[in-house]
Amino acid sequence: MEIEQKIIFSGEQLDVYFASYVGMEGGNPAAAIWFCDSTPHPWTESLLAPLIPRRHPGAWDAAFRATNREAMERWQSHQKVARIMCAARTQVLGPSREISSWQDYYANHLYAPGGAEFKLSLFPLPAHLVGDQPWSKAFRGQPELVPKQRYLERCRNGGRFRFISEIRRRWRPKLVVCLGERHREDYVRAFGLERASARDYVLQPADLAKTLRLFEADGTTWVICPALAGASGLTSDVLLEAMGRYIARWLEPGDFPN
Repeated sequence: MEIEQKIIFSGEQLDVYFASYVGMEGGNPAAAIWFCDSTPHPWTESLLAPLIPRRHPGAWDAAFRATNREAMERWQSHQKVARIMCAARTQVLGPSREISSWQDYYANHLYAPGGAEFKLSLFPLPAHLVGDQPWSKAFRGQPELVPKQRYLERCRNGGRFRFISEIRRRWRPKLVVCLGERHREDYVRAFGLERASARDYVLQPADLAKTLRLFEADGTTWVICPALAGASGLTSDVLLEAMGRYIARWLEPGDFPN
């Protein structure tokens, strides 16, 4: 990640910049299913002047895949999303010659323009910066970003969370899968779920049981699930495929474009 050190960004500049598709992998916002993570990974944009908001979502199109083909082999969290989506697709459509495996789905279909899913993030900047620099060192000289808590509160109280809520109301996905239960409060806050009806569901394939928290409001269901990494996360193939079969109950054949 390249960071501008000569220009000090104002809170207003950052707020306008963050209230956009910056830091989102994108895909198809009109898709029935969205995936939301707390922070973006990987990070491919720079925090350089002038800060230009992303008014339109990006996607993993042919040019993106050609440029990042080798790097994609290391993006394990996205590979796990592909496993979930491939299992959901198979549950809805049955086995397919067009997409024979999750590897095929990942290499050619995940986050595609006009595809079956959209990927966004609560916060626009990565949790882990290039070279694993401490946050305070990476953003030294940027008083609106240091300490990190100031940046997080700006996103929560400013344009970032409002933007997330606005695009959800605009596109009205059937389902939003929120990755990482420890960020539940921020998911609730960003999507305005404080008054939404909620219930739990226990996902228990032939593996350890995982509790999912479900919210329903305004025609959308949110599923807050464990993260896709860590000892308590959705990390096994069994759990990922079970998650895919579970979310398939909200989907229908037309939700998987050719």
